[in-house]
Amino acid sequence: MKVGVLAVQGAFAEHEHMLEKLGVEYIELRKEDDIHKKYDAIILPGGESTV
Repeated sequence: MKVGVLAVQGAFAEHEHMLEKLGVEYIELRKEDDIHKKYDAIILPGGESTV
C-alpha cells in the first residue's frame, strides 16, 4: 500500500513519521502533477488556523 500525504499545510511531517513507524510507503503530494501519481489512500492533514 502506498499513501499520498498532502504536504502543503498542517502537520504533514507528523503523519509521515507515523507512516514510517508503521512501515507504510508514502509520497508527498505538493504540486498539481503529484496528484496523478499512483497511491492507494490519501491523508489530508488539517488544523492550520491561518488558512
